[in-house]
Amino acid sequence: MKAEEIKKRIIRVLQRDLGLKVSADEIRDACRLSDLFGMDSVAVVEFIIGIEKEFSVRVPVDRLTRETFHNLKTTADCIKELLRQAP
Repeated sequence: MKAEEIKKRIIRVLQRDLGLKVSADEIRDACRLSDLFGMDSVAVVEFIIGIEKEFSVRVPVDRLTRETFHNLKTTADCIKELLRQAP
């Protein structure tokens, strides 16, 4: 799956699961997701669950870090890697 498609689906998770009114134009690769949306710990958990459902992946415990979900690019990179590793 291409990076742009992954990013679109991440934005869909933000819209659907967190109820955020965002468009793809509002999110740049380097924007910190927590700053952009003021996500608290509950929202972060909901976001990760939404990502796992959307992409049918399980984010390993060692990848549950601020660095992984820092911005759109780091999140997309993690998902791309998980999709490559999927059976």
